[in-house]
Amino acid sequence: MTESNAPSAGFSGKLIALLPMFMAMALCWVAGEFYPLSSFPMYSKFDPRTYVAYLESPEGKPLPTVDTVNMFSSELKKIYGDGLAELKSKQKGSHFDWTPEQRREAGEYALRYLKETHSPKSFDGGGLKGLKLVDIRIFLKDGKITHEETEIATLP
Repeated sequence: MTESNAPSAGFSGKLIALLPMFMAMALCWVAGEFYPLSSFPMYSKFDPRTYVAYLESPEGKPLPTVDTVNMFSSELKKIYGDGLAELKSKQKGSHFDWTPEQRREAGEYALRYLKETHSPKSFDGGGLKGLKLVDIRIFLKDGKITHEETEIATLP
């Protein structure tokens, strides 16, 4: 009779092991969290405009940032964004309204950072001469997503 009870004891032990998962599921259900369709504000509303930045060869071909300068594209955007933030004291309004010439200094800052601080070995031998930083502005306009690509800065 003891042997017949052994399988059921093992099954209840497995259920007890899953109890924390079921508790977390119940807590999320009560809180209204339905990942990936979250009700938390950071996921529930998107800005009507954003931007990204990427590197381009002198021939106009997009370059992978990790292979080229050992940096993720999100880091490149952050460095470029830091340059744009510094320019806010000189420029008026939002950088979304600035001309490419007004954003050029931030692009040059990002390229200079790559060459002098982050990845100087990648630039040895002039292999990345003419490297370009391209800014893509993404807008929600009349219910449709549109984008504008602009070359912002070029490495001499």
